[in-house]
Amino acid sequence: MTATGPPYRVPRRLPALVALPFVATTAVVAAVHAGVRDRLPAELAVHFGPGGAADRFESPGAFLVAMAAMLLLGGAVWTAMVARSARGGGGGTGMAAAAGWGLAAFLGAIAVLVLQLNAGAADAAGLSLPLWHLGVAFAVGLAGGLLGHVLVRKMVPDLPSGHSVAGTARLDLPREGRAGWARRTSSVPMLLGGVVIMLGALAPLAVSVMPWWVAIVLLLSGLLLVLMAQADVVVDQRGLTVRLSGLPWPRLSVPLDRVAAAQVRPVNPLGEFGGWGYRVTPRRSGLIYRSGEALVVRKTGDGREFAVTVDDAGTAAALLNTLAERRPETR
Repeated sequence: MTATGPPYRVPRRLPALVALPFVATTAVVAAVHAGVRDRLPAELAVHFGPGGAADRFESPGAFLVAMAAMLLLGGAVWTAMVARSARGGGGGTGMAAAAGWGLAAFLGAIAVLVLQLNAGAADAAGLSLPLWHLGVAFAVGLAGGLLGHVLVRKMVPDLPSGHSVAGTARLDLPREGRAGWARRTSSVPMLLGGVVIMLGALAPLAVSVMPWWVAIVLLLSGLLLVLMAQADVVVDQRGLTVRLSGLPWPRLSVPLDRVAAAQVRPVNPLGEFGGWGYRVTPRRSGLIYRSGEALVVRKTGDGREFAVTVDDAGTAAALLNTLAERRPETR
């Protein structure tokens, strides 16, 4: 038996919102390209080495085709991925949609900056990249991601209201049989930040003024953020288990014999935990991805709390209380 509610039907607006930034960015890049086409050199500088000097060149037409293909094909893949994830009813579709907005905005900003840098140049071989261009691209990517997150959260809720059972203390389960609950939780800033950092390090079709070792450090840092941005939360006969979706370690758990009580409660990341991510304080610990609804478990013995921010936390708390209460009967 699994206490997860009926299957989640993906609203039609969700795929449209995920695909929108990729299509819109392609149109913007094409419009800018058309506007400066008469002032572009025969070969564009499209990549810059550690010293800022241009080291790779392409024709304006090839650059536009490559950018359009990257945006449209990438957008199609991203849209399919988000829609497939949403069909499972798990949380995190808003985060994935926001990351898509950030990705499209970052790539579009890079393309526009490259076109503007080349416009009016008689020979692209003599061009060099101002460092502030990278800062502008990162800022545009972050702004795009935040805008996408706001729009998706307002227009496409992760779960219909019927899935929430906040405040339920117990579940009415048969004496025989097994029960389980599972949900995926995620962090918008971590995934978005990781994707943008990795793009900056790899910089396909784009710019890089950093030494190779800095690019490697940024690539690994961004990859780590992406891998830590999602976690799977499971309640079953073993108790509560939280494991990062992209990493085998760490695995956080509260066995049934350590569960004194479980509840759903809003949490304040800064006020209660001092920030986001995996947090440990003298009185509590947890995996905190956002403010709002969280599954909070008070442990036996020391009375410390373990919290994880996750959708449908009411069902998880009710099931965990029921399983913990019945545990001695199974010995």
